[in-house]
Amino acid sequence: MLMSMRIDYLPKLKRIYLNEIKRMHKTIEKFDDAREVSAATKRPEKLTKQLKEAKEYDAKIAHLALARIALDLDDGVKVNYEKLQTDGDGTKHEVLGRV
Repeated sequence: MLMSMRIDYLPKLKRIYLNEIKRMHKTIEKFDDAREVSAATKRPEKLTKQLKEAKEYDAKIAHLALARIALDLDDGVKVNYEKLQTDGDGTKHEVLGRV
């Protein structure tokens, strides 16, 4: 689950953010319309914050994903949440929302 998120979802999301930031910079350079330029100036700041957040989240789940934690559906959601957020040495990482 976490590994597929790291392989399938997060790289695509980061690439989308980077491409959108580049597109906004090109919009600033090419267009003379003050309204479009203003919007394109503000958007990269937000996208940069989102990109940073995605990178930080990727770093948080990296070692948990590589641990290949076995989940048992019979244990229930709360127990599996705890298993999924605790690495091999017992350190707890808040990577999921509260149940």
